[in-house]
Amino acid sequence: MAVELKDLYAAISPQYHVRLHTQGCFGKMIAWTHVVEDIEFISSLHGEELVFCSGINFSSEEELKRYITELHRHHAGGLVMSFRGEETYSQEIIEYCNAICFPVFSASWTTPYIDIMRLFAEILLKNEQRETNLIAAFKNAVYYPENEGSYLSHFERNGFLRDMKYIVIILSCHIYDKDTGNERLTRIEKSLRFILDHMIAYEEYGRLIILAAGCTLRKVREEFQQICRKDSNVYVGIGTVADGIKDIHRSHENAYTAYRLTKTAIPRNMLSYDNLGIYKILADVKEAEIYPEFVNETVGELIKYDRENHTDYMDILEVYFENECSTVHTAKALYCHKNTLAYKLEKLKKILGYDILKNENRVKVMVALYILRMGTMYF
Repeated sequence: MAVELKDLYAAISPQYHVRLHTQGCFGKMIAWTHVVEDIEFISSLHGEELVFCSGINFSSEEELKRYITELHRHHAGGLVMSFRGEETYSQEIIEYCNAICFPVFSASWTTPYIDIMRLFAEILLKNEQRETNLIAAFKNAVYYPENEGSYLSHFERNGFLRDMKYIVIILSCHIYDKDTGNERLTRIEKSLRFILDHMIAYEEYGRLIILAAGCTLRKVREEFQQICRKDSNVYVGIGTVADGIKDIHRSHENAYTAYRLTKTAIPRNMLSYDNLGIYKILADVKEAEIYPEFVNETVGELIKYDRENHTDYMDILEVYFENECSTVHTAKALYCHKNTLAYKLEKLKKILGYDILKNENRVKVMVALYILRMGTMYF
């Protein structure tokens, strides 16, 4: 797992002669270190490496600028380069690096790169172990909430306190899935680490499972709304606010409910559980056979008739209820004459065998339509 560049710099600045020359570039995340002396080998970088270079191959400012440009293009996290005596980067190079937000450091000719890289490796490996432990604790809090011993100490040791507010978010963008992974999902996760100050995230079944700590629900909604607004292929479900670690599993369950409904009943790519309305109740089914039985009992005859006769009475029924059972508005929505619609509605009632406008029957039909909108997971 990556570490912020400012944390790595803080670890070496007291004992090694390494100097930062750029401004506002400390937000970079560093996943590993690498020595790259020749521009031809930059393409082998995976991204987020802090690159070390002796600088002996650069005979001009143009060559160094081209080298830095390639590092930036391949998403390197920064550059540490050696200089003889009082030499350093030119002002033109520093201004260029500031413009592209690429951090550059200078080191003396005698700076022991191997010692710095070893220190960085230790920090990065410790951070990776910390992240691994936190992800395991997060999963245990979700799936085994009654076993506090499996997650509480890991959380609290790393600043995730017992009584903080927690929100679980589930996000996916499966359209970008490839055999090599999902680069879009990876980029979103990296960007979230700058947006959410205190978070844990892991990937599961092509979905990003995120725990945001100490955030308000309003902030979470605003930040993820921006992501979804920029890309309609990103789907997000936001859970309720958990008042402490012991309630994280409820936020996760609610986030999953909201996430599933983005793909079925409610045509939006971001949903917050608090705004689901009646779907809060309908999506909470514990026995899988209840909803199919209810739908079959309520509108099963109509579904069967449509299937056997290639008619569209279920569509008419849905549009009719969407228009508050108004014949005039439904006829307009279906582009048909109101007399034609009246005939079809009578036929529809005869197939169902009951009056759809009686209060109890009207509620039953509406619930059946809601269940059908939730998709095959429920019906």
